[in-house]
Amino acid sequence: MEIRNVQRTGNMHYVYLPTNWCKKHNINSDSKIFLETLSDGKLVLTAESKEKEKKHIELKVNEEDSEIIHKLIVASYINPLASFKITLDKEMNIGKLLDQKKLISIESVELDGKTITCESNIMVSDPKAILKTMVNKIKNLIIILKDNYNKELVERYEEEIDRSKLLIDKAVIAFFTNNQTFNQKPIELYYISILVKDLERMVDHLIQLGPKDNNFFEEVQEPINILKKLLDEPSELTHENAIDFAKSTLKIKESKQGTENSYLKERIRQLLINNSEVILDWAITGMIDD
Repeated sequence: MEIRNVQRTGNMHYVYLPTNWCKKHNINSDSKIFLETLSDGKLVLTAESKEKEKKHIELKVNEEDSEIIHKLIVASYINPLASFKITLDKEMNIGKLLDQKKLISIESVELDGKTITCESNIMVSDPKAILKTMVNKIKNLIIILKDNYNKELVERYEEEIDRSKLLIDKAVIAFFTNNQTFNQKPIELYYISILVKDLERMVDHLIQLGPKDNNFFEEVQEPINILKKLLDEPSELTHENAIDFAKSTLKIKESKQGTENSYLKERIRQLLINNSEVILDWAITGMIDD
């Protein structure tokens, strides 16, 4: 850490920007600097970055497998493109393609015979806010599964959770390709991307369980509630609270019966344990930043 003296002229206080930092970010008399005051009193200075102009891409594909085509659509969607067009050699069964997981969560994608287009590819401004919303939806989904099962509502929540994961994928790729800047630090985006991946997988397993698994839903509910609290309040992300979260995941009973049901439960348990490790890592990183 570098320490600089505060200077004063009249009622104005100022410090000089480091020369190496200015050179690295091409700072000159015409440049602008973003200032952000954090909840803990820190003042963060960020160099203005010029976002790259988003491109339009066109792909010609000789493929009939709907799963492969679906993966190509998702890959095009999560990248920072202005638009894309995919032209197939043969006309596809649109109904079969729409049945693919996640595709119905992608807005602005149009399917017309042999052509797939997306003309308005949205960008994400706050990945952490989306993560918070995603965890809240998982919390509500568990309540529905446990107390008032409704298949249509469960499917809707699953779609929204899938969409949250896609949007965060978009944000992370946009950041690392220098197409967009965020309030979050790169390390925070790293942790967020790992968390959402395992949370989405957990939900995929969770919705396959039924009303007979209420006791298990209650076991899962505790760590999700703790995770929500940790994400809602930045000051809560301490190593002590991260340890409490880890302990709550370990309280979930192991499932070793060898049935499909027990496999699903054990996968959910392991994915939550994975999340607890990420949260512990994040908490320690926060101490370094402090």
